[in-house]
Amino acid sequence: MARDSFFSGGPRERPLFPVPEQELYAFNGRHWTDAPREHIVPAVLPWARPLGRSERTIVALRAVEVWPEAVTLRITVYSRESLVDDPAEGLIDHRRVADYNGLLIGVLYADGSRASSETVSVPSASEPDGPVLRAQAVGGTRFAVEHEVFLWPLPSAGPLKLVVQWRDRGIEETRTTLDGGAIRAAAKDAAEIWPGLGKRQAGGLPVRRVGKQVTLTPDWGTAVARADAPEIAPGE
Repeated sequence: MARDSFFSGGPRERPLFPVPEQELYAFNGRHWTDAPREHIVPAVLPWARPLGRSERTIVALRAVEVWPEAVTLRITVYSRESLVDDPAEGLIDHRRVADYNGLLIGVLYADGSRASSETVSVPSASEPDGPVLRAQAVGGTRFAVEHEVFLWPLPSAGPLKLVVQWRDRGIEETRTTLDGGAIRAAAKDAAEIWPGLGKRQAGGLPVRRVGKQVTLTPDWGTAVARADAPEIAPGE
């Protein structure tokens, strides 16, 4: 007896001008500018906690996505009053002249190095000497605006402090400590989806090469430990 199909519709004609198919290559950008989201599944640390608050506004960490060499902080601003007309505009803004009354986000590594949203985040052609912090809005509503805060490199196995300040909303400088060692340990659980992707050069910039990955459940593609994957020292 044939089982009824969940999706009842049949095939339809393709568009007259289909989008040309393109081959996915391994991440060929610079690992200090963006997360390799096209072919890596990050490990997720469910560290939800307030980072700063006043009577009518809360800046909260919702989760931490850990990549092989970087971190994405999921930060949402909640308010009882309208924050923005368009959530896509966001509230964390990189400016040439920082607005110290606006929302500022910063990080302080265990070794004393730091990065923050008060400076312009310009992608560099070569690996920078200090940490990189890049923030962007990813949606939400007028009363809950979501952001991704990309942070490179991974912290050392010590305290990583997140610093928040928003004077216009009555939030003075507030520091929250995260476990850098737990973040580094989670990076080993970031999974490569398409092992063996071809590499290509893009404008002479360094090509991303992912080292050995750890088996995950469920498996992604053939995500098994790859002893044959080349390890690469920083800056190579």
